[in-house]
Amino acid sequence: MPPSRSSRYPIQRWQIADFQPDRAAQLGQSLQLSPLLAQILINRGVGTPESARQFLEPEQQFLPSPLDDFPDLTIAIEILLNAISSRQFIAICGDYDADGMTSTALLLRALRYLGAVVDYAIPSRMQEGYGINRRIIEEFHQDGVSVILTVDNGIAAHEPIAFARELGLAVIVTDHHDIPPTLPDANAILNPKLIREESPYRGVAGVGVAYILAICLAQCLQKTQDLTTPLLELFTLGTIADLAPLTGVNRRWVKRGLKLLPASRNPGIEALIQVAGLSNEKALKPEAIGFRLGPRINAIGRLADPQIVIELLTTEDDGRALELAMKCEQVNQLRQRLCELIEQEAIVWCEQTRFQPQKERVLVVVQPNWHHGVIGIVASRLVERYGVPVFIGTYEDESEQQIRGSARSIPEFNVFEALQFCGDILEKFGGHRAAGGFSFKAAHLEEMRSRLRIFAHNQLQPQHLKPLVTIDVQANFRDLTHDLYEQLDTLHPCGIENPDPVFWTPNVRVIEQQTIGRDKNHLKMTLAQTNDPAMGIRALAWRWGEFYPLPDRVDVAYRLRLNEWNGTKSIELELVGVRPAEGSQNSSSSGLTDAFTAIKTDLNLAAGSEIPMNGSLNGRSRSQANPSIQPIDLSVNPLVSRSMNGLVEPMTEPSGNPPAHQANGTAPSFNLDRSTQEESANYSSDYKSDYEKENEAGDASFIPFVYNHRHYLCRIKSSAIGRESIGRELRIRNAEGQILTLYPDQQQGWMGEDRATGQAIDLSQAFYFNLMQAALSALEIAEKDQLIQEKDREIAALTQQVESLKQKLKQFSLAATAPISPSVSSSSRPPALIPDGKIAALATVLSAKAQREIIAIDPAEFEESDLFDADADFSEAGLRLCEVIEREIVQPIFDRLQQSGLIIALPDYPALYHLPPLLANEWSALREELLLSPDCPQQHEYDDVISDAVSEADREQICACLSNWQTPIALWLLHPQAASVLSQIDQLQAIAADEESCLYGWQFDLLRSFVLGGN
Repeated sequence: MPPSRSSRYPIQRWQIADFQPDRAAQLGQSLQLSPLLAQILINRGVGTPESARQFLEPEQQFLPSPLDDFPDLTIAIEILLNAISSRQFIAICGDYDADGMTSTALLLRALRYLGAVVDYAIPSRMQEGYGINRRIIEEFHQDGVSVILTVDNGIAAHEPIAFARELGLAVIVTDHHDIPPTLPDANAILNPKLIREESPYRGVAGVGVAYILAICLAQCLQKTQDLTTPLLELFTLGTIADLAPLTGVNRRWVKRGLKLLPASRNPGIEALIQVAGLSNEKALKPEAIGFRLGPRINAIGRLADPQIVIELLTTEDDGRALELAMKCEQVNQLRQRLCELIEQEAIVWCEQTRFQPQKERVLVVVQPNWHHGVIGIVASRLVERYGVPVFIGTYEDESEQQIRGSARSIPEFNVFEALQFCGDILEKFGGHRAAGGFSFKAAHLEEMRSRLRIFAHNQLQPQHLKPLVTIDVQANFRDLTHDLYEQLDTLHPCGIENPDPVFWTPNVRVIEQQTIGRDKNHLKMTLAQTNDPAMGIRALAWRWGEFYPLPDRVDVAYRLRLNEWNGTKSIELELVGVRPAEGSQNSSSSGLTDAFTAIKTDLNLAAGSEIPMNGSLNGRSRSQANPSIQPIDLSVNPLVSRSMNGLVEPMTEPSGNPPAHQANGTAPSFNLDRSTQEESANYSSDYKSDYEKENEAGDASFIPFVYNHRHYLCRIKSSAIGRESIGRELRIRNAEGQILTLYPDQQQGWMGEDRATGQAIDLSQAFYFNLMQAALSALEIAEKDQLIQEKDREIAALTQQVESLKQKLKQFSLAATAPISPSVSSSSRPPALIPDGKIAALATVLSAKAQREIIAIDPAEFEESDLFDADADFSEAGLRLCEVIEREIVQPIFDRLQQSGLIIALPDYPALYHLPPLLANEWSALREELLLSPDCPQQHEYDDVISDAVSEADREQICACLSNWQTPIALWLLHPQAASVLSQIDQLQAIAADEESCLYGWQFDLLRSFVLGGN
């Protein structure tokens, strides 16, 4: 993690809804609701008791028949009824995102249940891109398809649909994307954008259109029994994962579906919930789908074959479903690592090119060897980081002639209009206001960047370039009760167009704070209000580690979260915004551009004084001062403030001739009366040796810089009087060892070794002012260089994983080209060996019951903290996992060996550690010192273990016995890596069993990866 930045805040702008206390009190009283909840309803446009009741109880809402709102719905049903009755072949053309895959699975389930002959196809994300195409239609025609049904695509596919009609195929388009100027020549088009705006169906996603079509078709055939529930579950998954608005009928149906999902009878959904660690949830909220289930589905569409998800959501085989869900888990882990790598490389690029969001107002970054499937996710993260629209791309070929990319935006910037502005140099583009995709020739990159900057400057004002935090209402911590939380629960499901309510509380005291997580990326705090210090409340801030430590007093914006542990429930805050508390010492800081406490200086200077408004490394950047200049704020660049919270250190000046740049004829005492050549020569000896002495003394914090052709050193140093800290100070040392010290809140500096004996210096003199600015610029540049070096090291560590990631991608691609084999029983299924020769996960050879038991082990049941918390102990969860392994593997193996009649000595009480020497005479164990660290190592290190406990002849008998047994477990044990895996599991089990030891989060994660697979 980068060094901490004191007095820094996230770049944000707060938009607080107008508080209407009288109206909120009246609405709350009429419905017996908290005034806070009433104000939130008013903010949502729900301001009357009647509309509030309908909103809070969506089942009371009147729904018109979809047949009345969708003009072509009757035509589509007639085409499908005819195809089902005459056994015509129906083919679905889906899409590779979560909406498209759940839509495809939904219609496959429905049509098969209704007796249709049906199959599907999804275009290749990498080779073909979005939507139905000519190749798919040709294959459908060759296969004897009569009816084509598109889901989540087709509204703009004029040429492919026209081709299908020429071949005599009927085409039904179901889509929800924006309507083009002309519609394709389909037999029927179902799109909510074509219906009346006030319709409750207006906001449905692609899966919503598919659900409406399937249910109406089933009603016509009077076969809705046993069909509505599984289809509603798929509708819920797809709607939330596609970020569809949770208003209208979406709100009503999603609220039902969220109650159904935890008890789903769909083997695929059940397995997906288990793999995501949600098995113990009695009810799910949209964020569980948005952040746990949805990403695992989307990862397949981005990096692997969508067929995996389609089969997962349509299979009736529990074992097969679990295998496919585990594959989703592995691909999602791969997706996470790729996103991390690309994001880090993009940040380094921004640092190296000195990207300035306020100046450029749009970020355009293109690099080779990035994966097309995940750059859109990275674009969203960069928008969050820099607060500007992001256009991110990579080259489509090794010759780097073609660029393909994704865009993500902020509310005030229309991506689609920006792409239209560049339309003549783009080969393909599409999207909407918030996001888009594009491709163009690499030769047009600079032209593309230039045009987007022009468009951004025309559309955006500087105040737009900060992420927006939309806040509902102010609250006191004593208002945040369990009763309020239960009332807020009636707002759910929350999501797009019905977000989780955000509260804010001013002038909050930060009682304690710490960074948590594997990479210390998150903040955990205890907060209290100044007027109520006894009311402390726990708060978490995700991905805010770089802002540690926050100042003592701040304003905070937050969502409420309920923490349940050992039967105890407590309210916690999830911070989404922080800013300086009004009147606090840090109130002048309002983000990265104002992170350093301002210094007020009264500059009553004569004309001709040199006052550089922006510091320059060599002191040449100056502007002429005006005698009428009023006091100004000197704000240090935020990167400087990471290593300082104040300014400078004392120096004295030999008497002699006044410098040429002296103001008002008065020589500042801190100067050098010698020529540039003499000083430069002296620098190479005296001054440089001072610098080296500092470093030899263990203090390498001095940074060299040049001002006005003279050499100096500067650094940040903490200062205190007695035991009382007075903040940080900037110290500047000249070639003769004299020191100048400046403080953030002072208008004067001191020259000398300490404050008591030093000579006062007036900062209004131009020389000292300019020298200070030059020092700050040097510190800023050093800070950036340090950050770049840190990022380079992080990239170096991450790039070590790139080759293995590429190999896994190739494996998934190869697997995608072959048909997925039908499931086989666990008694005959061989262990799934990874193509690169590595051993398969243990769970693949266990019974379905054991697999479910392992996946259901949730570390949160045993430890309140997450896996990223270095202080957490996951020993109990680890022991539970190892108990299943011993029961399912160790005991059966030794029972088998005893029954085989082998004449070898076997232990009376077999355990994990007995197995490795039976399987091999040499294996790899985790290095002991590695296991002592609470922090996850960059890479694992191993020691070779050689054992002669079992003779070679006995080992041959054991291996022959296992070969003859021919069970998945026996075949797994015959793999050359089995002894190493079991030995390392035993090491982790020993740590978990030791009462004086702690099984850290990364160790439990490693243990689970041995069993479930992944990295």
